[in-house]
Amino acid sequence: MLSGINLVAAVPLILMLEGRDAQNIRSREENTAFAEREAAAKGPALEKEKPAKADTESEEETISFNPCGLWVHYSAQEEAVRWGELPAFVMTGWRIVCPPKWTFSGMMHLGRVWAPTTATSTAQRQIDASLCILIALQWLLVGALPLKQTQKWWGEPGFLITACNVFATCLALIPAVEGLARLPALIAAYAWLWWFGLLIWVMLRLVWKRIARQLMPHFS
Repeated sequence: MLSGINLVAAVPLILMLEGRDAQNIRSREENTAFAEREAAAKGPALEKEKPAKADTESEEETISFNPCGLWVHYSAQEEAVRWGELPAFVMTGWRIVCPPKWTFSGMMHLGRVWAPTTATSTAQRQIDASLCILIALQWLLVGALPLKQTQKWWGEPGFLITACNVFATCLALIPAVEGLARLPALIAAYAWLWWFGLLIWVMLRLVWKRIARQLMPHFS
């Protein structure tokens, strides 16, 4: 149930971002075609005007920069999915500028530095599909192994994360208030840290109990 709810919450935002990428590609192709037609129409006039040669040759200067250090604005839809599905995002490096090499995006050399192209859009759809698969797997794991037994629904991190993700998706789908989706998504990210803290605590308790059982015969 948790897996299905979170997929329903994430997929519309992913499809919205893919639609934006496709629209950007179409707009850029139309602008390029228009510029080529304008250049072809002005071609004969430009051939008559030959620029004068400069007396001194200007030295070519190459400027290099590290795109990973640039400040990039991420949309509310991207951050809602990224923070709400934190483990799957970490594994895929989904839609970040410079993903680590060990992530799926890093292995495919896919980073969000320049405008999307047809090739990068195809690769991005593969990463989107991988993200959806990991979302389903992670929530199957979270739902099958509850770390905290409680009668209150907000006492279990999985239910709190799911509620935040659904609320964030509802806000991100409304253009007028899409920026507010970052708040419940941020709460979901902290809830994921809570879940990992509980996981580490449960594992340490199991290890300690096993060690204690092995040591008790020696002291009895």
